[in-house]
Amino acid sequence: VIPSFIYNRVLAEFSKTILSEYGMTNSNFSTTDSLNKNAIFPFVYIHLLPGTEEGETLEGQTVNGGLFTFQIDVYDNQSASRARTIMGEIVRIMKEMQFSIVAMPEFEYADTHRCTARFRRVIGNVDVI
Repeated sequence: VIPSFIYNRVLAEFSKTILSEYGMTNSNFSTTDSLNKNAIFPFVYIHLLPGTEEGETLEGQTVNGGLFTFQIDVYDNQSASRARTIMGEIVRIMKEMQFSIVAMPEFEYADTHRCTARFRRVIGNVDVI
């Protein structure tokens, strides 16, 4: 539930100007890697990393919250500048949802430019993001 909510929020909040400028649609975003299909560039991969339970009661019978970490990768086959712009927009959206950046955007330059960042937040079972 949480991964799909974050994914949908990123899509809904993403700058329409950037989407239009780079010709991006929902097909440019995914919660699964592109190993089994041809990626559409620029490509944004939103991946939930293993988390931990938070806010346990003494009885320990319910899950009251969790510490969620998302790794978001931006790939582009044209320029590092485009990947950087898209990651800047991702950072804006994640900070708007009160996530902390636990791994600042890191860039790799090759045939495909890649930018990776990690975001973390405690989300309670009645939390509104």
